[in-house]
Amino acid sequence: MPSASDNIKNIAVSDFMTRSVKTIKENETMRQACKLMYQDNIGSVVIVKKQTDDEAETLDTKMNNEMPIGIVTERDLARMVGFSAKFFADMTVSEVMSKPLITINSDTSIRDAIALMEQKDIRRLPIVDNEGQMLGIITSKDIFKAFMKNFKESEKEQGLMSDGFDLLGLIGIE
Repeated sequence: MPSASDNIKNIAVSDFMTRSVKTIKENETMRQACKLMYQDNIGSVVIVKKQTDDEAETLDTKMNNEMPIGIVTERDLARMVGFSAKFFADMTVSEVMSKPLITINSDTSIRDAIALMEQKDIRRLPIVDNEGQMLGIITSKDIFKAFMKNFKESEKEQGLMSDGFDLLGLIGIE
């Protein structure tokens, strides 16, 4: 019987990533980033830089010509407001963003994503293709969903019952 760790090792992050990533250009302000995060009820925005025509030709991309270069998270905002003598809403996001941006490929396993997130002490990983174009993002919340789905499947396969009640039902998960 495969363990939960074995199952998670075989699940690609692309199975659970969020595909529509909210982005903001590097020259936009923190006010704009905060507004976007508030309106969309999200904890981060990925900062993108428009590629020059030469860069786009070199990478042979026909997508949006924007490369992810950093990220601004709620944690970044809390640190800036709480510990910096210099935080202005009109600062550009490029002045505040976490960089270099740590990314993974879509075929990376959930287990490897967890290891990287733990090693780097981060909760979000943008997912890029071989040319660096963003495909999505996976967050610790997405990974929790993957674990819960895996647990539910294991529960069904193994008929996990304890004293006649459904273990997931006990904690309110259907």
